[in-house]
Amino acid sequence: MRPFSAPALALAAILALPVAAPAKAGDNPLTREALLATLKGDNVWCSGWRERDQSCEDIAFTDLLSGDKVRQVSRYRMSDDPDLQMVIRETVIVEGAALCSTFHFEDLEIVVLMDDDPAPPEQAAPLLGMLAEAMASLEGKKACEAYVRDEATGELHATVTLDGEPAPEFDSIYRLITPDTRILLRPMFEDIKEPDVV
Repeated sequence: MRPFSAPALALAAILALPVAAPAKAGDNPLTREALLATLKGDNVWCSGWRERDQSCEDIAFTDLLSGDKVRQVSRYRMSDDPDLQMVIRETVIVEGAALCSTFHFEDLEIVVLMDDDPAPPEQAAPLLGMLAEAMASLEGKKACEAYVRDEATGELHATVTLDGEPAPEFDSIYRLITPDTRILLRPMFEDIKEPDVV
């Protein structure tokens, strides 16, 4: 999904998305120092990378602030026609070798875009309401995401805990992509069509 984000958890719940299993990635957990170096890097965090069309389920950008705080901006495409996207900005904390936050819906900055402009209220309100409802069970919970690097692919395999308990349904895999790479953000509601077999 993206460097830890409670909205990502809620969106997965809303959409009943299949979430990638955590990696069996050669057991090379990111240390605190490696995580900080990764967060300082000028990379796009891509969740759900699909090679055939170079697309991501969602993307995130991170900015390491003072006091071990990390500002992250995550972007999700809800549909192509119209081009409806959700941008969520939040602040999380580096704790040890993990990214953590205690979730409060009111702390999120959420903008719904339609064709790159702020969406009219009649388009934005249903999405925001759906998100708030899906996140209600997360209110006040502490979520942390720790990472293991797959040395073969360079991908980060993330494991999530909620209030200290494993939450494998929210584990994810991120590909770190340079900003000059062409990336397609595919719709979360896209219809999966299998190619015709002749």
